[in-house]
Amino acid sequence: MVVRSLVPMTFTIFVVLFLSTPFDIPGRNELLPAIVVASVYFWSIYRPKSMPAVGVFFLGFLTDLLNFSTPGVVIFILLITYGIGVTQRFRLAKYNFILVWLIFAVIAVGVFMLQWILSSVFSLKIMPYTSFLFEIIFAVGIYPLLSIVFAWAHRTIANPGKV
Repeated sequence: MVVRSLVPMTFTIFVVLFLSTPFDIPGRNELLPAIVVASVYFWSIYRPKSMPAVGVFFLGFLTDLLNFSTPGVVIFILLITYGIGVTQRFRLAKYNFILVWLIFAVIAVGVFMLQWILSSVFSLKIMPYTSFLFEIIFAVGIYPLLSIVFAWAHRTIANPGKV
């Protein structure tokens, strides 16, 4: 049961490690935060015990550390995403997929704009907005695919109630 409950965190850590390697994957710097934010959002709604706040903090720390991003910014946006997901989970879990996806799109726009603002403030210059725009596009675009995989995992391998 413990191993099954660790599937969401393990998957997300694997994604962070894989996309942090020096492979020549186009758009990997923008894809990484998009997948991590989508993963945190999904699991904080449907299985928050498998994606606890401490784990979300660790994911943000690992992402910041491995990608040399502004320290604490990814942690902050992941914790905001997690907080919204957990506090609104009973409401969001009742909605159909399209509405949950649209709400995720609004959250993604907000947190990635916040990431851009904080990165600009901490670097004392206005950062190029194109990478943050791509993060938003990747996050909103990849969420349906990830939610299919996560919903399957939620019902099967990540379900600690199944024996």
